[in-house]
Amino acid sequence: MLTSLTARRYDHDGAWLMRKAIIVSTLATFASACGPHVDDEEHPPGELVYEDSYERLYRLDRRVEVIFDYEREDRLQGKCGFLTDRAYDDLERTLAVLDPNVDYGYDPEILECEHPGKRVYIEGFDHSPFDCGFECCHPDLHWAAIVYSMSLNNFSGITANIDGEPYVAIEPDLPCP
Repeated sequence: MLTSLTARRYDHDGAWLMRKAIIVSTLATFASACGPHVDDEEHPPGELVYEDSYERLYRLDRRVEVIFDYEREDRLQGKCGFLTDRAYDDLERTLAVLDPNVDYGYDPEILECEHPGKRVYIEGFDHSPFDCGFECCHPDLHWAAIVYSMSLNNFSGITANIDGEPYVAIEPDLPCP
């Protein structure tokens, strides 16, 4: 009789342990599914293509979005727009002739750079990101830096002259949805 009671107790304890394991694993599954919500604003669409110490620029085809890494007076955390035909063509023409195995970072022994810390990212390139700002960049990557720099300027309401005419990189009439 004692053996029969002991066997039932072990069966009861085994079933209780199994139920406990199922409950714990179910709760863990729900807890992981209820983690912090990731907002679309935190991860803009596209790839990081350009950054400096204050801003990051993301691109998805013609759509570009800037994320500000500082608190602005207007309280905006970012802005979004679309590249103009001129900017898009300049950028695509530049990127099309680049070799993914070449290091296009600027050489400080050849070029003096007044504002280092700007980087161009090109997905799939061995040496990306490349140190490259508007004023100091490898000649083959120069137009990419111009398009990205002018995009950031346009988002801030600044239009610079390049080759004697205003360089508008962002379509003024096409806001992002």
